[in-house]
Amino acid sequence: MKRVLRRKQFGNPILRQKTAELSEEQILSEPIQELIGSMRHTLENRKYGVGLAAPQVGHNICLSVIHIRPTKTRPNLPKAKWADLVIINPKIIKTYGAKIPTWEGCISLAEVFAKVSRYKKVELEYLDENAMRHKKIFNSLLAQVIQHEIDHLHSILFVDKVKDTSTFMSGSEYRKRIVSKNPTGE
Repeated sequence: MKRVLRRKQFGNPILRQKTAELSEEQILSEPIQELIGSMRHTLENRKYGVGLAAPQVGHNICLSVIHIRPTKTRPNLPKAKWADLVIINPKIIKTYGAKIPTWEGCISLAEVFAKVSRYKKVELEYLDENAMRHKKIFNSLLAQVIQHEIDHLHSILFVDKVKDTSTFMSGSEYRKRIVSKNPTGE
């Protein structure tokens, strides 16, 4: 049964613990399938953001769900940038180009935004919700979200990667100063 999951906030110890990888048998188990369904349901219904890692909902496992749709901080996201993806035991196996600073926020640090340097393009190896192995190249916003979610699985929060602390701002300032000038959020 799908349900809205409660998110863990900054300071909760689970956000600083490395996650356990899942076996094919575990991925296909009823509890993990229910968790994936509830994570999707939470992202769709709560509109927290564009990605949700299992530690953010209290599960110390190597699983993230990405659901990119327009949000209040990215209200005019073109349909071509929408995505739905489950990544289990993900590993970035190749990066392309230099890191570039991009705006980021996190549902576990509600209403805090700052610039974080991320690769614009990554090659990812991962398992999906059917325990099928994939190796794909992702770019742009999806590449950024994947890197953010993988950080969660390694107990890293985006604030740990902020080099220029003068970019920190509240959600209301971010929407007023940044989103209003670039409503796609990129």
